[in-house]
Amino acid sequence: MAISIYNEFSDYMVFRGIKNVEPNEFKYIDMDFDITEELVIEQFCAMQSFHEKSLGFNGYLRNKLNNNTGKVIEEYKISIKKLAGDIKNIKKDESTDSFEKLIIEYGEEVIKRAEGCISAVYESDYIGIITRSMRRCEICLGNTGFQNLRKNHFVEVVSFEDCNYNMVEIDCFILLSKLKRKGLNLDFRKLINEFCYIEGLDDSSSKFLIALISYPNEFIKHCNRYREAKKHGREDKFPKKLIKALIQDGDSLL
Repeated sequence: MAISIYNEFSDYMVFRGIKNVEPNEFKYIDMDFDITEELVIEQFCAMQSFHEKSLGFNGYLRNKLNNNTGKVIEEYKISIKKLAGDIKNIKKDESTDSFEKLIIEYGEEVIKRAEGCISAVYESDYIGIITRSMRRCEICLGNTGFQNLRKNHFVEVVSFEDCNYNMVEIDCFILLSKLKRKGLNLDFRKLINEFCYIEGLDDSSSKFLIALISYPNEFIKHCNRYREAKKHGREDKFPKKLIKALIQDGDSLL
């Protein structure tokens, strides 16, 4: 069987019936006011159509897709270890830095929550989800935002540059985690279940997504950024950012 050759993955998706459109063709959506559960579910339907058309791609690309399968979880595990090391060093040095005081005050509880999320990920049959994704050659759009993807008569995408091999659940996670950081009053459990129903995924995927979206990524991410900023003497604004990060992480769904 001849293998099809494409310069970009977008060329293949256009061949499969996805429309590549310009940004100005999309209606502006205010992330703070316009987002409803119904709109999110519509986005899930657009994501499912993209996943269905990209599933099993085995052609040849001159510009290859990244394989990000499992990348999020591995990065999260590494970040937990780094934060634990930071807390240990801060306690040893008895720092009076205002940001580091906040790390001491909240950090250990954040680590406990983060480790609980990682444990819940593995208990959800995470390895089975990875195996399914690799067997089916699942591909994520990466940018699942309302200004990049929609479904009218056709599925329309502005940019394919973040496409990668990954579990389809990650596209849902990217969208919902962004909405959760906004503090929107949405039923995230319901939305996760709706996504899994639309995609034909089982309960293990629902448990995986609940664990993943509960991970306190904003707090840990700002601690990592502070570590780098401190090396260059640019850490002044971080205390306010860390308090904001706690709010953005919100409550765990576990």
